[in-house]
Amino acid sequence: MRIEALTFFRFLAATIVIIFHFGKSTDIAKSLNPFILSGSQMVTFFFVLSGFVLMISHYHKPTETLQKFYLSRVARIVPLYMIALFIMVYFEFGRENSNTMAMILSISFLQSWFPPYALSYNIPGWSLSVEAFFYLTFPFIIFVIKHSKIQIATLTIFSMLFYIFTQAILSHYMSHKLYDSWPSIFHDTVHYSPLFHYCSFILGVTGGYIYVQKKVYFNKKGFSSFLPMFFTLYLTYYFLQHPDFLTTLLGIPLAYKSSFYSFLFILLILSIAYSNNIITKILSFRLFVILGEISYAMYILQQPIYVTYNKYISDYLQLNTNNDFYTYFVLLLLISILAFYLIEKPANYFIKNKLPLYYRKITNKKILSLH
Repeated sequence: MRIEALTFFRFLAATIVIIFHFGKSTDIAKSLNPFILSGSQMVTFFFVLSGFVLMISHYHKPTETLQKFYLSRVARIVPLYMIALFIMVYFEFGRENSNTMAMILSISFLQSWFPPYALSYNIPGWSLSVEAFFYLTFPFIIFVIKHSKIQIATLTIFSMLFYIFTQAILSHYMSHKLYDSWPSIFHDTVHYSPLFHYCSFILGVTGGYIYVQKKVYFNKKGFSSFLPMFFTLYLTYYFLQHPDFLTTLLGIPLAYKSSFYSFLFILLILSIAYSNNIITKILSFRLFVILGEISYAMYILQQPIYVTYNKYISDYLQLNTNNDFYTYFVLLLLISILAFYLIEKPANYFIKNKLPLYYRKITNKKILSLH
């Protein structure tokens, strides 16, 4: 089960993250700031979307084994993640927080659990450390949901209370005198800890559960399908463009960069799933779907490609700030397309389909040799 129109939003979110990291001095960043520089908030969008997509993809797979699920997750994220990591190890090894321990933690997807190392080597990799925790726990979450036959209202209330509880803790941490600015243990804990992003994933799972249980109420045609989508799109833009509005209203610091917007993002995702109109049909065109499909490659390769471009190409071209970034972005786009078709898809197929066969053959040979 797949909602094609949602795929393109991965590309938009990845693009905003890239501009946030490497395009802050461009004209587009200056003219659309702070919305276009809401990179951290877009990572929250990825977390929510991850929970939603996993739920709608796996809820109706009663015969799926744990081995098959985990293999599919490994196939999805590990190949390009490791390539990006080792490129950055080549460039960064020996610098601050770029040592053997940082490499071990990054290889094992544990860097976000240890504040000094969350951003070691390939900076975007911290979110994959968080995603790995989501993947690890998802089979148990869906098992409990399916076997308890929990009501939608109950799960929704639980996920909202969990979200509020998490945000209350984060606001308290941000008010603490030890929370200064980056780098600090308190700062890294607030922004990178998997536990504090778990509410985003749970909200995504809840949204997916609503979709699979009440699918008849989604995919609506006609003018009415425009209204919730436009409303949530505008609401998302407004709050990202005016981040101080709620802080001024409530009088407390809010963790905007740590899953604060997850409630808004699940509403946006559900509104798109609700809609079947000319816009969602356009976003389902193959070109836009491909852009969404390569978004993971763009996201995880952004820093290795930027470092390589900056070291070997940028000085040679001598472009102005805008053209320099756009040249890098086009290069990243082209490499991501190649990586998707030449690395990501073949590796995905091999790990999911061929690797289990090789494992069975080796296992059978060992068993035969014992007799």
